[in-house]
Amino acid sequence: MQVEAKPHVDPGSTFDCRQCPLFRAVVRGDDGQHLLFSDGTRHLQLAVIEGDALTGPALLSCTLCGLKDFETKPLPLQRLCRLARSGRLLKSLYPPERRARRWTLMLRAFDGAVFGASQRDIAAVLFGDRAVREDWEAGFLRTRIQRLLSGARTMVRGGYRRLLDPEEKGRPGR
Repeated sequence: MQVEAKPHVDPGSTFDCRQCPLFRAVVRGDDGQHLLFSDGTRHLQLAVIEGDALTGPALLSCTLCGLKDFETKPLPLQRLCRLARSGRLLKSLYPPERRARRWTLMLRAFDGAVFGASQRDIAAVLFGDRAVREDWEAGFLRTRIQRLLSGARTMVRGGYRRLLDPEEKGRPGR
């Protein structure tokens, strides 16, 4: 998240990143300072594009411009406010990725296929022998395994890049 930092003394409105127990790193470059806050599991990165956030308490400001910013910036702003107030990155502000379970199943299915397991064997490992005995002939599990393997192959061929580029989220993979 991009912010501007100005020296300020009002303790209710400022943030002194040097005093934050989760302040981990700073990188200075031509584009300003990049500050990293982390508790080992959760992270928050600030790009200070104007001013210096390391000289003491700073009044931080950011600009919201357009609907895209209105949709994407409230959560990082809440994270920053909670960090400044409590010195912690609250778990409740870092919801789990809803697609993580599917990605895990895709990776496990792909690993099985690479090592020569049949689709039925993969289904038994992922969903249990009982589910395979009861549902394999109906085709539901077979189709599910085929979709998992197809998705995994797409990821392996470069589709994983979509996970890293926010501009690509929601676009269909090729």
